[in-house]
Parts: sequence; structure tokens; C-alpha cells
Amino acid sequence: MMFVTAAILLTVLVAFAVSLPLLRRRQRADAGGQGVDPVYRAQLREIEHEHELGTLDDVAYGAARAEIGRRLIAAEALRKTAGERHADGLSRHPWALAVGVLAVLAAAGSLYMLIGTPGATDLPLSARLNAPEPELAVLIAQVERHLAQNPDDVDGWDVIAPVYLRDNRLQPARDAYENAIRTGGPSVERLMGLGQTLVALNAGVVDGQASAVFRQLEALSPGNLDARFYLALADEQAGDHRVALDRFVALQEALPENAGGREVVMKHITFNRSRLDEAQGIGPSEQDIEAAASLSREQRAEMIEGMVQGLAMRLNDEPDDVDGWMRLIRSYAVLGDTDAAKAAVDEALAFFGKGTAKAGQIEALAAELSLSGSRS
Repeated sequence: MMFVTAAILLTVLVAFAVSLPLLRRRQRADAGGQGVDPVYRAQLREIEHEHELGTLDDVAYGAARAEIGRRLIAAEALRKTAGERHADGLSRHPWALAVGVLAVLAAAGSLYMLIGTPGATDLPLSARLNAPEPELAVLIAQVERHLAQNPDDVDGWDVIAPVYLRDNRLQPARDAYENAIRTGGPSVERLMGLGQTLVALNAGVVDGQASAVFRQLEALSPGNLDARFYLALADEQAGDHRVALDRFVALQEALPENAGGREVVMKHITFNRSRLDEAQGIGPSEQDIEAAASLSREQRAEMIEGMVQGLAMRLNDEPDDVDGWMRLIRSYAVLGDTDAAKAAVDEALAFFGKGTAKAGQIEALAAELSLSGSRS
């Protein structure tokens, strides 16, 4: 009830502060009007003094006295007019205005009593921390306060670390995961959280420290798909596209058919394979493809024949080269020759046989390039 009492007192003080000027306004207006007469009388005494000293001749003295008299009459008339308007205005009934202000404040207080909670107790931070169902921010503060007093409580670090990571508070998340590992030892969840936090802190780059964490995770949980993905990504970012390609291909084969990450893995496979192709000078490079796209249809056809014919002929002789087939299909697709790309898909599937791992790579690439409706 302390809050209610304080609110009532403040309301009364505000009402008094608002009403008091309304009651005094007329008195201030009258006092302001009466202040004009002494000014002009002082001016009259001043010119009379100058006239007696001889510094002001009779003509000038008479003119100045007449002007001051005129101003005095005008000021008096203005004062009377303002007083009449004031009496006709708001200050004619100052008590009515004061009562109106009090009525508004009383109505607000009554409304609060109806829809508010005047009986609610004060809830300082300590009370909110110990509430049966505290809010999330309060829970975080509660855990932080507990950990400050018990820094070796592994359960507390396990609770707070993922909350920090979810809220993008990366440095506190890193400290929390490291403390959890320090106090409770490495686990799959702790290592995974720490690795993801390190990658986020490094703007998506899997640096040496993060790679070490994911290698530790892979050793602790052999075949862990998340660890394998990040280690493959580390090789890709380091420019080791052959190792990255092998890792991503193995990861794709290990993923369930309905896994949501298959498309992402396939994009990395395609990216690393294209980098290897460019490095080996096999098939058209990205620069060649961009240049060909700007040519006319006839010029593009000649360029395709020159760049791709050798690869197509080699695949006819050595068809057991899934990478070669994927380079050929992608080259046709990017250059806009959809029919040739679909024909290459059909030939590759016919050789490898549907249902095999290599045929799965061909089908995944065809789906990525919207070539799934082949002519088979």
C-alpha cells in the first residue's frame, strides 16, 4: 500500500499546484495593471525637475507633460478593458475550474481502483528473482547471480550457455561453454555449442581453434554429422578443395534421404568440384562460361563445341568418371543448352544405374539445375 499512499499524496499536490494559479490569476492581473500609474508619475516628476533646473524650456515641458498625460490615460483605459475581459473569461469562475481539475484526478483514481491492482505488493529485483514463475530476463539474472557465487556449478553453465548463444551474446556464450567444459568436462552438447559460438564470433569462418573443437567433437562422437560439416567447411575455406569435396561427398552419402541439409551440402560439393575443375583446366572455367553467355547463339555453339567436345569424347571412352559427367552437365546447363544437359544426365544415369551412389550425385545435380525432367 505504500505505492497507493504515495500516489494519492502526489495527486493532491499536483491538483493543488494546478488549481492555485487559477485562483490567483485575477489578483496578478489587477496588480499588473496598477503598476502602470507609478511609472508615468515618476516621468512627470522627472520633467518637472528638469524644467526647474532650466534644462527644459516651457514649450518642451508643456509638450512632454501632455504626451505623458496621454499615455497615462491610454494605459488606464487598457487596464480597465483587460480587467473586464478577464472577469468575463476563465477567471470569472476560478473555483469551477479548480473543481474540474480535481474531478478529473478523482475519476482517474477511481478508474485505477476498478481496473488496477492497488493491493499488489512491491516487487524489487530480489523478489522477482525468487518469484514462482519469473520472466526470462529475471531467470538469466538469477542464474548469473548464482554462478557469480558458485563458479564451479556445471549445471548453471549448461543452462546459461545456450541462452547466451540464442540471444547472440557471443562472448558470454563462449565464456559459459568454456566454463562448462572446465567444470564438467567435454560433452557433445558443450563442444557443439562452443564450436558454433567460435564460428559465429569469427563471422562464419571455421578457424584453427574452432576446427580443434570440432575434431574433438568428432573423436568424442564418431560420425557426428555437424562436426563433419564444419570440418569440411574448414577445408573449403582454407582452399583445400579436394579434401573438402571428399568430406562433403561422404557427408551427403551419410545424410538421411529427408534431411534438410542435403541441398546445402550439394551446393558445397558443386562449388568445390568447380574449383578443382578450374585448377586442373578441365572443362570451361567460370570466366569462360561468363564470356560464352555474352556471345551470340552461333558463337556460343562454336565455343561450346571447342571447350566441351573433348570432355564429352573422353567420357564416351571412359564413362566411369562421375566428376567428369557432372562437369559436362553443369557446363551445358550454365551455357543454356538444356537439351544437351538433359541428354548428358540420361547417359550418366544409364551407365551408373539408378539407385547407386554415383547416380545419386547425378540426380542431385540435375535437381539443383532444374533438369530433373530428363528425357529418360
